[in-house]
Amino acid sequence: QSTVYLGFDPQLQREVAIKTWHFNMQDPAQNAVLLAEARAVGKLRHPNIVPIFDAGEEAGKLYLVFEYVPGQTLASFLEQSGALTPVKAVFILRPVLDAIAQAHARGIIHRDLKPSNILLDENGTPRVMDFGISAQVNAPDDTGDVYSGTPAYMAPEYIVRRECTERADIFAAGLILFEMLAGRRAAEGDNLFQILHRLAN
Repeated sequence: QSTVYLGFDPQLQREVAIKTWHFNMQDPAQNAVLLAEARAVGKLRHPNIVPIFDAGEEAGKLYLVFEYVPGQTLASFLEQSGALTPVKAVFILRPVLDAIAQAHARGIIHRDLKPSNILLDENGTPRVMDFGISAQVNAPDDTGDVYSGTPAYMAPEYIVRRECTERADIFAAGLILFEMLAGRRAAEGDNLFQILHRLAN
């Protein structure tokens, strides 16, 4: 769905992360919705959220410019470390929950909270990134049968009824906590249907 590049801002002399989206068809209305969400996310100020510096369109394609944060994702960290101690897991999750709580207070749902969307910077501080498919709280979901997010971290009510509220992020955070403590995903399966079935039931 997207590609992320390491870029350089010549005006402010800093490295940045540039994310571009790849859709099957160019859709100005879809771009307008995503840009509106980017503006909302861009207003978030929290030490555990990777900020958006800029957003726009180039040749009909949407791009976002983020702060570049050296480090690794929580997913990569867990691949190397395996299961974590409860103290370490809570140390990582608590700032993530603080960041998500602030987003919820501003009416923003992440909708794709997962270990690969949590960066651990060079000091080990967790930073939530990629609010790219976030949605305004209580905004209508017109996606029909199309899922937004990562199946292994979806909430049951979203799988069954496409209901997306702040609770979906909290559920995803619980799945992340399980994964940190157990060293494996809570819902595993050989295919998409098995994963969704286990989460929904």
